[in-house]
Amino acid sequence: MPPALWTVWVLGSVISFPKEGASDQASSLSCDPTGVCDGRSRSLNSIPSGLTGAVKSLDLSSNEITYVSNSDLRRCVNLRTLRLGANEIHTVEEDAFFSLRSLEYLDLSYNRLSYFSSSWFRSLSALKFLNLLGNLYKTLGERSLFSHLPNLQILKVGNSNSFTEIQEKDFAGLTLLEKLEINAPNLQTYAPKSLKSIQNISHLILHLKQPVLLLEIFVDILSSLEHLELRDTNLNTFHFSEVSINETNTSIKKFTFRNVQITDESFTEVVKLFNYVSGVLEVEFDDCTHDGVGDFGTLTLETIKYLGDVETLTIRKLHIPQFFLYHDLSNIYSLTGKVKRITIENSKVFLVPCLLSQHLKSLEYLDLSENLMSEETLKNSACEHAWPFLKTLVLRQNRLKSLEKTGEILLTLKNLTNLDISKNNFHSMPETCQWPGKMKYLNLSSTRIQSLTRCIPQTLEILDISNNNLDSFSLILPKLNELYISRNKLKTLPDASLLPVLLVMRISRNTINTFSKEQLDSFKKLKTLEAGGNSFVCSCDFLSFTQGQQDLAQVLIDWPEEYLCDSPSPVRGQRVRDTRLSPSECHRAAVVSAVCCALFLSLLLVGVLCHRFHGLWYMKMMWAWLQAKRKPRKAPRRDICYDAFVSYSEQDSYWVENLMVQELEHFRPPFKLCLHKRDFIPGKWIIDNIIDSIEKSHKTIFVLSENFVKSEWCKYELDFSHFRLFDENDDAAILILLEPIEKKAIPHRFCKLRKIMNTKTYLEWPADEMQQEGFWLNLRAAIKS
Repeated sequence: MPPALWTVWVLGSVISFPKEGASDQASSLSCDPTGVCDGRSRSLNSIPSGLTGAVKSLDLSSNEITYVSNSDLRRCVNLRTLRLGANEIHTVEEDAFFSLRSLEYLDLSYNRLSYFSSSWFRSLSALKFLNLLGNLYKTLGERSLFSHLPNLQILKVGNSNSFTEIQEKDFAGLTLLEKLEINAPNLQTYAPKSLKSIQNISHLILHLKQPVLLLEIFVDILSSLEHLELRDTNLNTFHFSEVSINETNTSIKKFTFRNVQITDESFTEVVKLFNYVSGVLEVEFDDCTHDGVGDFGTLTLETIKYLGDVETLTIRKLHIPQFFLYHDLSNIYSLTGKVKRITIENSKVFLVPCLLSQHLKSLEYLDLSENLMSEETLKNSACEHAWPFLKTLVLRQNRLKSLEKTGEILLTLKNLTNLDISKNNFHSMPETCQWPGKMKYLNLSSTRIQSLTRCIPQTLEILDISNNNLDSFSLILPKLNELYISRNKLKTLPDASLLPVLLVMRISRNTINTFSKEQLDSFKKLKTLEAGGNSFVCSCDFLSFTQGQQDLAQVLIDWPEEYLCDSPSPVRGQRVRDTRLSPSECHRAAVVSAVCCALFLSLLLVGVLCHRFHGLWYMKMMWAWLQAKRKPRKAPRRDICYDAFVSYSEQDSYWVENLMVQELEHFRPPFKLCLHKRDFIPGKWIIDNIIDSIEKSHKTIFVLSENFVKSEWCKYELDFSHFRLFDENDDAAILILLEPIEKKAIPHRFCKLRKIMNTKTYLEWPADEMQQEGFWLNLRAAIKS
């Protein structure tokens, strides 16, 4: 069903308009067939009327709703999610949520509610998520709000201004919570045992501006909390005072300090809390400010007995105003012996002292991303006997520049298997490098390298070289299982013989034009391929392969959404799976063959027609005519060299040379004849000889016979006369009929010659010798005329 029809269908079944003006508000909801309705940021001032049981999720956040009445949601009996955050709600009627027995998610945050009624929640037994942050209340009310919410998992309460008191009954009835967030920067009163009633809290987030009540809260949650997170707190003035704690079973495993300010002295006080917590495994500092120089002189393993049990330390974006005066922390080295994982990210670290590295005897994971480490300082940090059990080292986005030096420095780390040195500026890669012998994972992504060499260790099982300037891959890696080479400039898939055990390859966003079934099949063990976002040429072979493989999606994890045609231009931007080409594009060889055959047949037909209708003759005559057109229409008198040009067949040469030449050239006065055997210029094109001879002769004599009609060169001479002489309408041609010729023997193309023979007198050679004298007399007269 199209999206537009979805909206119409749901609105038609869900929305009715019993009230005036309700139509405009209801129409601002967009709903899908599953009953999810979106009305965010529509400037609504009330909940749309007519909502029914078809609605399962309703989002009306970021509007101007001020009031929730008993009838607004009465028919939404199947509603599971209700978002009313960021409105102007100041009143909720007592039974407004009474019918929402299936509701699991309720957001009333950032409204103008100054009090809460327990009756709002008494029927919401299925509720799992409740957000009441950012309203105007000072307390959570006189009665327990949450005693009827046995399935509640996530609860958020408080505000940044007016919430000042936590009462003992506030959380009564709650037993298990995954997350409890209390925003109380201005908290003034905390009733003892207020949080103790909750038997188990996985994660508690406290927004406290000052740590005045921190110890009282801490005492109540020791046995029920797993993860304590302190936010937006100034601990500069915190002082630990002895408290009476009877709990022997503490459950806190993690402390998080987020956007907290602390000094050297207050840090010493804070860690005293660890004396009351056994089993803390992880400590995290995120976006904190340390107003000190790292002088923790009073901290010893004896005074902080449980701090030495911490296995994971995470520090992100630590601000140290007196950074250049900071101590080397040598007085706390003895507390680091059991730490297994350390992350110090984006904190301007340029050196880990060698002595500290040597004390980190249990360290297996070290992340120093986004810091200032260089080869020189790394050499000091990875000194002999440093980090003896380190398996994973992350140096992403530091100031490393030489792969060769980096590899040599890390040779001291005998157990190193995973190395991430991405986002450093290596640019080039040396021909060979030295690496720790157990290396299995190497991340060189975004390092601007342009080619790969044997510097890459042969022991690798996972290699990430994505987002570089690589245009080829010709490296043999016999143990490589996973290759990440996206966002480069590769034009083809790597040769499978280079990667015999490859299981996973991600090669998206390169410049690959195509790949074939044979290429994929050559990777014998390949299970996952991500090759979308390339410049695919949607040829017929490629489309036939991709569209004919029904199980392609089992290998191509981003198929079909990321596979788009880049060419041909008519299908650019279309999904490869949906692209169809015309038969002419898919059978181009057959089309070309058919065209060639048609062209050959056409040429053959033209040849036959030319032969049948003397087309060749017409072309020759066109050429002769063009040649003649370049010359003057008639040669000047001074250029006339002969009395007559004689055109005759070679078979008639005896008559011409022994009779006509004798009679004319030995006459007094003699006639000068032009004969092709005698007077044509050697080496000159014969056509030009014919044209020049005719033009330099006063007359042209054609000795017609059956042989003449069959002679090719006589035809040329006659052809040119046909254009040049007959078209000028003069009497330059003299026809001698040497023997009777049937008119049908004269080609039809010589239409004017046939006409002249029908209308003009010609000389006929007499067989009777008595009449031959008269023939010669008439011929001489014709030449002189």
